[in-house]
Amino acid sequence: MADRIGVVSTLPPDNEGRRLLLDDGRTEHIEPDLTDDQIKAHFDLDRVAHAPKIRFCEGLLLDGPLAGTRNYSVNELGSRATYYLPRPPDGDFPRPPPQPGLVYEVVVLGADSKPAELRYVTDLTRTG
Repeated sequence: MADRIGVVSTLPPDNEGRRLLLDDGRTEHIEPDLTDDQIKAHFDLDRVAHAPKIRFCEGLLLDGPLAGTRNYSVNELGSRATYYLPRPPDGDFPRPPPQPGLVYEVVVLGADSKPAELRYVTDLTRTG
């Protein structure tokens, strides 16, 4: 039998408490001061994990097809994100599918008001 696992969010508690994601896909609000043992007992879990905090920041795409574009990225060296070229206006019908994804990687961390810098890696349609 598989372990039952719950994951506690890193979001600060709101008026309803913290969020707990259960392995069956449900999300529950939990009191902010519950311990892991209390959470396990209440939800009949084998293990409680805590989601890592993800640090988002503004990112500047330095080169490639989207050079000069600003977007959001995860502020960790080596973190990769997929971005897409803009699609034609909605007036075109039927609307064409999105262009291939373009992968960029964080090479310089963002700090204060300076965005992270990302370099073009490849598009997802290239092989080898």
